[in-house]
Amino acid sequence: MSEIVVKRATNDLQKEARRGAILSAARELFMDSGFFDLSMATIAKKSGLAKGTVYLYFKTKEEIFLALSTEEMNAWLDDLDHQLSEQDKPIDIEAFLSLLLKSTEERELMRRLSSILHLVLEKNITYEQAFSFKHQLMLRLHHTGNLIEKTLAFMEEGQGGYFLTTLHCLVIGWVQMTDHSPVMEKVLEHPDMAPLTFDLQERLFESLGFILTGMETAAMAQR
Repeated sequence: MSEIVVKRATNDLQKEARRGAILSAARELFMDSGFFDLSMATIAKKSGLAKGTVYLYFKTKEEIFLALSTEEMNAWLDDLDHQLSEQDKPIDIEAFLSLLLKSTEERELMRRLSSILHLVLEKNITYEQAFSFKHQLMLRLHHTGNLIEKTLAFMEEGQGGYFLTTLHCLVIGWVQMTDHSPVMEKVLEHPDMAPLTFDLQERLFESLGFILTGMETAAMAQR
């Protein structure tokens, strides 16, 4: 553990290091054990900090994981924005989905956090925290949505943001459909259960392809 984390935080750099240590510990524990079996005490121990110190930075476990969700979403949208900005002309649906896949394929943490965001993480937080989270997300979706509209020539104003919220809904649904308990994994190994076995990436992008094709067809019919 570095000195900046162990010693009393006396400046902004040290405080940010402590906050980062808490989030790093929570990230690792979440990927190993999920959300519901974790406690503030477990996160504190993993981060090398006293439990009381953790409460100085985050009042609840939900606050910690909402902060993680914000970090993960911003990192993904930064990456997606960069890739979209590099397109010097509109591209077709297949090329866009390939670009989107590239931006999401290494983001398992974001996908798993998305599946508990609305039902769990947004519940035990203050109005100010909830408003700040939603407002920041709205601004990011508007910006990235505009880039998507420039990348897909058939999209009208506002449809880029609509697509991103639809993507979010599909991620939640398909993650929950494919994140199985050990018992369910065993059940799904039975040959008769093959129709209930899904590949997350395959089904997600198949669904997105259907949606974008429908949007393109509707746009062409209006011209």
